[in-house]
Amino acid sequence: MIHSRFETGRRIRDFRVSHHLTQAQFAESLDVSTNFISEIETGKKGISQYLLARLCEQYNLSADYLLFGKEGDSLSWDTLSEFLSSLSEEDIHVVMEYLEATLKLKELERKGKK
Repeated sequence: MIHSRFETGRRIRDFRVSHHLTQAQFAESLDVSTNFISEIETGKKGISQYLLARLCEQYNLSADYLLFGKEGDSLSWDTLSEFLSSLSEEDIHVVMEYLEATLKLKELERKGKK
């Protein structure tokens, strides 16, 4: 299972349409331009980790669903292994940096809630 920005864009568009939101309304709710939403929905641009997190949090969506079309349970070790093995060495470094940054943000959020 490989992440496709075209499929991710389609799932985002399907969500927006099913909730009767125009691209302008959706873009405003996420504080981005309508053109940027259009480019994401058509797969011309990928969604950033920041915007993905905001979208998931604001609309109670699963990143697993938006990125991989997987509903329900979280990714299995096999799925994760398959995904990682499909990446270039450079992409693996990007994924590692993303994971490290995400974990640091979670830790800061936990400290801020205490």
